[in-house]
Amino acid sequence: MKIPKYVVLSLLFLTILLGFRWIWSAAFAIPDHPEPVRGVLDLRGWDLAKASPISLDGEWGFTPHALISSKEDTRSDTPSTWIKVPGDWRNALPQAASSFGYGTYHLRILLDPSVKEAALWAQKMQTSSIIDINGTVVAKFGEPASQAADYQPERTAFVTSYAPGESSELILHVQIANFDDPFSGGITRSLYIGSAEAIGKERGISIDLQKITFAILLLHSLYAFVMFLFIRKQRALLTFSFLTLATALTVVSDHDGLLLNWLPLNFTWIVKAKAISYASFALFLLMLARSFANPIQGRRLFVIYASIITGYLGFLLIAPVTLVYYALHTQIPDFLYFFAIGWSVLLFFKMAAAKQSDASFLLFAAMSSLSSVLWGFVNSHSEITNVYYPIDVIAAIFGFAAYWFRKYFRNSNEIEMLYEQLKEEDQQKDQFLVNTAHELRTPLHGMINIAESIAVREQRKSGGQHGEDMKLLMTIGRRMSQLIDDLLDVIRLKEKRITLQKKPLSLASVVSGVIGMFRFMAEGKKVQMNIDIPEGLPLVQADERRLVQILYNLLHNALKFTDEGTITVSARACENSVIMQVSDTGTGISEELQARIFDAYEQGTDQARLSGGIGLGLSISKQLTELHGGELTVQSEPGQGSTFQISLPREDTAALSDQTLPRWDIHHFEETAASVSEEQQPILHEKTTARILAVDDDPVNLRVLISMLSNEPYDIQPAASALEALEWLNTQSWDLLIADVMMPHMSGYELTETVRKRYSVSELPILLLTARNEPADIYAGFMAGATDYVTKPVDAVELRHRIGSLIVLKQSIDERLRMEAAYLQAQIQPHFLFNTLNSIMMLSEIDTDRMQRLGDAFIEYLQTSFHFVNSEKMVEISHEIDLSKAYLYIEKERFEERLNVVWDIPHEIDIMLPPLTIQPLIENAVRHGVLSQVEGGTVWIRILAQTGGTLIEIEDNGSGMHPEQIERALAWPKPYPLEPGGIGLTNTHRRLNQLYGQGLTIVSSPGQGTKVSFFIPDYPDLN
Repeated sequence: MKIPKYVVLSLLFLTILLGFRWIWSAAFAIPDHPEPVRGVLDLRGWDLAKASPISLDGEWGFTPHALISSKEDTRSDTPSTWIKVPGDWRNALPQAASSFGYGTYHLRILLDPSVKEAALWAQKMQTSSIIDINGTVVAKFGEPASQAADYQPERTAFVTSYAPGESSELILHVQIANFDDPFSGGITRSLYIGSAEAIGKERGISIDLQKITFAILLLHSLYAFVMFLFIRKQRALLTFSFLTLATALTVVSDHDGLLLNWLPLNFTWIVKAKAISYASFALFLLMLARSFANPIQGRRLFVIYASIITGYLGFLLIAPVTLVYYALHTQIPDFLYFFAIGWSVLLFFKMAAAKQSDASFLLFAAMSSLSSVLWGFVNSHSEITNVYYPIDVIAAIFGFAAYWFRKYFRNSNEIEMLYEQLKEEDQQKDQFLVNTAHELRTPLHGMINIAESIAVREQRKSGGQHGEDMKLLMTIGRRMSQLIDDLLDVIRLKEKRITLQKKPLSLASVVSGVIGMFRFMAEGKKVQMNIDIPEGLPLVQADERRLVQILYNLLHNALKFTDEGTITVSARACENSVIMQVSDTGTGISEELQARIFDAYEQGTDQARLSGGIGLGLSISKQLTELHGGELTVQSEPGQGSTFQISLPREDTAALSDQTLPRWDIHHFEETAASVSEEQQPILHEKTTARILAVDDDPVNLRVLISMLSNEPYDIQPAASALEALEWLNTQSWDLLIADVMMPHMSGYELTETVRKRYSVSELPILLLTARNEPADIYAGFMAGATDYVTKPVDAVELRHRIGSLIVLKQSIDERLRMEAAYLQAQIQPHFLFNTLNSIMMLSEIDTDRMQRLGDAFIEYLQTSFHFVNSEKMVEISHEIDLSKAYLYIEKERFEERLNVVWDIPHEIDIMLPPLTIQPLIENAVRHGVLSQVEGGTVWIRILAQTGGTLIEIEDNGSGMHPEQIERALAWPKPYPLEPGGIGLTNTHRRLNQLYGQGLTIVSSPGQGTKVSFFIPDYPDLN
């Protein structure tokens, strides 16, 4: 079994760290030494000057509830009790329920007469204390007292020296009072004795290491915070800054309590500072680990954890110190601390297991953090050394920093490589565009020339449809040629290879020629195009071809964003130039977009993208204007239209009278659109097999589609917008909807989603056409509800076959629905058949005339039910009425007085409706409405002529329906497939909704009867 690499690295890092720990522990280990026994420590024969400091851990004397100095203690050899130091004094305090109390520790230390001076070192004294040696107070912290009101706490570390003189012993008294910590009182940490030199050396090393570690952490915190200010998106830098700051706070708030030397903190806040620093460290470490890994996974658990620890930190800030001690002595802080550490280490392991780049640095940091936490936990319960160990903390921080720097340098190198690659590919792109444009240009112009020659021949012969098709082909070819020219111009402008052929030009003649090209483009739009150029306008110095190109791009842009209103081209003379303006009343341009609208490939708005183009027109126009020595600017407000202004140098010579043109009359393009729509009327065949609704905002595309399908037996209705298509859907029945995706106002996707709210995929297939074939666009089309998706340019053979397949699918579904209705009607329920036959047999013995009439009605019912017309799409209403009357006659004979029928229909009515729509509703009213009551009831059948159509109602005063029953009866697919009962209502509702856009309307409430109605519009024959 192969061991994963990250496991080997983890074990290696942990081994190295433990090796450093072992070396450190060996270097600063406390030597074996005598321990105090019954209040006496015998150090005679122990050389304090040569030995390392030793602890005073052992059995001390203790007098509870008394604060005694050496002068007052006349019986130091016989204290009240003996107590283990370090440790909590609760068991030594009489009847103590907590560690609150006061008392005096006694220790007699016997030294060699040669010892001239001894030093005492305490890293942390609990609450308040007074240290007395041989009657001399050597240290005092706070104010020990017998009452909490007189007591003042203070916590600190200290080193003090004492010369025993001629005496060879030290009588040590430590007076302590505690009214803050209910769980830990007395001497809770070890005291050390040794020579002043040895203690000073070890303590100095420990304090220096703490200062160095604090400085390193603080520097990392500062540089991370400064980097975050420059890169606000990198929030992990801010987290790292807080993490290192919290770690630094743990270093100076614990051990030798350096924080007290720098800040004037009281006892309460030094306790809180330590607790807050450790909790904050855990939170920020987990936040940092999650930012490196996947921040989405475990989000809910992290939010819960962060909420808990944030509440805990808030509690630490506001709670009294006694409550803080209560919280610290529960298992909750430890759980929160180790939970975050464990989760962080697990995330680092997962990153290493996933072989993420530079994850080994994070693994090293994780092992360092884990080693520091575990070793700190062990050392707090069993002091192995009293010298601060900094390697784990520094190694962890450097691991995180190394990961970041490595990532930064790698990203920097990748960016540099990508930059060089981008420059190279940009050059290749330009060359590719030039080559492609040149390669496309020749065959395209050949196609245009051939189409033009064919069009001329066809016009000479008959001037028929073929000639119009060739003209359409030429228009499309010229549009493609214009796009190719734009691509070539972009490269030429970039390489400064365009040379202008300037000559004096009349703006009036140029503008009128360009306006003429836009007549066809404005088809279907209620747009007026005006020319406002005064007579006698000076000529301009310009390249005619390039000036036409500039004006064409500006007018094309104006027409694209003006659905209704006016577009005006005006000009006026200035001192050294001629100012031409192209104004429109369209959608306008926002201030933000105006700053970048002349950039290459900039389209700006969703409407621009949906309207087609590649965003080069305005950029080319601006650069060409500047080549002429002029300037192109824009003024616009959203919703108020736009004005593009061009300044061109004027010609010095006087304007020629024959070059000026009279003022142009207003062109209203509604007339042109009307004439075009006449030309676009669908081609009717002797037998139309399908009705197709084609939607495209470009009339050229619609004409191309109609031309491609002209030889097919289709009835094609063009629509210039999605809104117009929705209007056609509300008035007629269709077999296929063909829609372009890129349409203004409402895209093909939005149109598809709207249609799908009414028609299912099987009820109305939708074929989307677009020039984009990116996977995301195709997915969006199918998710919107499209049945098929074809990219442009479309191959005619492929399109015809796809349309044919979709139409066959639609008509097959329609046929299935009609056959389903006929089948349901043909499935006469056995109990109805048996009951009717039984009624006939009974009447044969009672009343033969009634038997004969009932038999005739039954035969008519069977014949009508099985009639072939039931499989047709539409039938005469008389057929439905005859079937319903036969059914009701049978039921009336069977149930007599329990069933009353009221007919309210005109004597003469001539409408067509889907087969088997009225009888199933009557049967439902009889069976589930009237006859569900013991007393029976009445069924009303009404047919009412209304404006725009006919209303048919079937009402009963039966048991009624609950709202959920109504919803279940009309739902499709059935929410409860195993629920008893037929699907007659559902089938009828679906067929009516598909044909007319609205199905059954059911008004009912329990005990109040039911009214079912539907409306048949005055449509033409839908067969």
